[in-house]
Amino acid sequence: MRGQYGGYLDVEGVTPHSSVETFVAVRLAVDTWRWAGVPVLIRAGKCMPVTATEVTVRFRRPPRDIFGLAPLPAANELRFRVWPQTQLSLTLAGKKPGAGWEPESQELAFTQWSGEDMRPYDRLIGAALDANRWLFARQDTVEAAWQVVDPVLGDVTPVHPYARGSWGPEEADRLLPGRDAWHDPAG
Repeated sequence: MRGQYGGYLDVEGVTPHSSVETFVAVRLAVDTWRWAGVPVLIRAGKCMPVTATEVTVRFRRPPRDIFGLAPLPAANELRFRVWPQTQLSLTLAGKKPGAGWEPESQELAFTQWSGEDMRPYDRLIGAALDANRWLFARQDTVEAAWQVVDPVLGDVTPVHPYARGSWGPEEADRLLPGRDAWHDPAG
């Protein structure tokens, strides 16, 4: 699904009736037995509350609640943050310490602030100037990526409005399976 933040059409140089997206959300599937039934959800946009690049792996909930902790506050997650700082965190749902069976989630986080202020594009341009190919995709990889996005480019799908400073159009929630929710990165 595609979105466009309110006020985009007022930006200098933007055509008054532009349908260019400033937000995209997609639900993909990986065609292998190992990832069968596992949705891959991607969301990216401009004018959102936080600028961050993260990958969150949300583990399936157990089929039975053997400890009687339902409803658990959240699913277990492994999160990799690659921008603006490097972070790895593991969030586990379990029992609150002490008497009783009250559920609680705990996060174990490892953070590493980079020793430099080099932004991703600076790093990419520097690698290109130094003829380092390790940051660049091969031609067959680029062509495979275009096969995924090409069918929805142009005005094939509508552009939904969203407010500046929000996490995008509400319509993106329709891509989520069941009772899942998007992970909103912290600043």
